[in-house]
Amino acid sequence: MATSALVKTRTQWNQIATPSREFDLLLACCRNGSDDSLTRALACPVNWDIVFRSAECHRVVPVLARALRERSDVPGSVQSALQARFQRNALQALRFSAELARVTRALANHDIEVLALKGPTLGQLLYGDTALRQFGDLDLLVRPRDVQRAKAVLRELGYEAQRHLSKRQERAHLRSGHEHVFRLNDQRNLLELQWHILQRHYAVEFDLDALFRRSIEIQMEGFRVRSLGPEDQFLTLCVHAAKHSWAHLGMVRDIATLTNLPLDWNWVHAEATRIGILRIVAISLALGRELLGCKVPDEIARARGIHAAERMAGRVGARLSEGKDIDFSSLRYFSDFAWTRERWQDRLRFVWRQALTPGINDWECARIPDSLLPLYRLIRIGRFLKRAIVTSRGPRALARET
Repeated sequence: MATSALVKTRTQWNQIATPSREFDLLLACCRNGSDDSLTRALACPVNWDIVFRSAECHRVVPVLARALRERSDVPGSVQSALQARFQRNALQALRFSAELARVTRALANHDIEVLALKGPTLGQLLYGDTALRQFGDLDLLVRPRDVQRAKAVLRELGYEAQRHLSKRQERAHLRSGHEHVFRLNDQRNLLELQWHILQRHYAVEFDLDALFRRSIEIQMEGFRVRSLGPEDQFLTLCVHAAKHSWAHLGMVRDIATLTNLPLDWNWVHAEATRIGILRIVAISLALGRELLGCKVPDEIARARGIHAAERMAGRVGARLSEGKDIDFSSLRYFSDFAWTRERWQDRLRFVWRQALTPGINDWECARIPDSLLPLYRLIRIGRFLKRAIVTSRGPRALARET
């Protein structure tokens, strides 16, 4: 491995990030190393309220509870609280798994091919137990041609779309969007029906038919479900994390854990290069290495621009350790995501589509007849420019606008 190229950046990381004791404890739990790292983290005074809140925000409650179970250096009251949270997450995982079985069987009965993304399936694949991964919804991937039939099946199962679109909006959303969100009874955001990995404006073009061809079958509790193959799983997790600016430690943990599987790294490098997400992959792996000690394969460590990618990983790691929020509507977010694309054509497509492609939020801010739907592009441009002006004035101006 090209370790000499990585040592310099490791020093830069240490100069940028100063993790808190509580964040250090979360990292020690996620690293699955020896008890020595946990012992060192627990030797300092720890604010357990902060630990609990941070674990929820970073979606690592299960691994925290498992790592600290029955340790003599953890107070009994903390142990009880952790185990209660672990059991609550385990019960939720069981409910989601049962619902996943119900929905996928119904779709199969209507000859609709579906892949389960993230959720309980990823927990089973990576950790051998759905209860060891924290998640809050189900994500299902179908082909665009099957979206309407899948929606009808979901309605039969009692689901209701959270957004109701006109026929012309529905067609536009199918072209430029990537998901419909459904509720069941009083449970909002319970299921996301996807037909692409990301919205079109992100300019990340996965070959959907190839994803289905390379899919694998995963044995769950009492049923089988198809999901992405390991290499595709890795690439989509990296892209999903980049879309959310690597917002929590759970994302990094999933990616780092996936590197322990026997992936074909030559294929990963070639496919990431083809799609134009090699820099996203490099940032994700650098972040996983620095926070959780995962290995960066030679194929990625030798990639062009690895040093710049690692500097970006350093900034992300510092933000995670400091618990800073992300404003996903700010120019900083858009400029950062554009920078993660190594090809200028992809950056240009991202900015162009972001500025000119109307979406659900634009359709909801003003009511225009379907016959005049193209006028929403003007609304989109106006909202985009307004946001650019507001964010350029600083956080106070942004707060007044929001």
